[in-house]
Amino acid sequence: MPSEPTWSKQIPSSTVCTWFYALALINLFFGAAGVLGSLYLMSNGKGSMSSLAVTVLAASVGFMNSWFFFLVCNRGLHL
Repeated sequence: MPSEPTWSKQIPSSTVCTWFYALALINLFFGAAGVLGSLYLMSNGKGSMSSLAVTVLAASVGFMNSWFFFLVCNRGLHL
């Protein structure tokens, strides 16, 4: 496996972690908005199944991205 380039060794892990943590929070917000949107669609009964499926898919992607960014941040701090 190739080693890390010399220019990237100068960047502290805490800086990288801060950016990934911010991205994780943004994706977590979108995931929560997707869950709230799907609950709204289910409670009103106005939305179609396709709009509900897209909302649930968006929430799932938001939560998975949030978890991925958290893992990248966690690994960056514990190397």
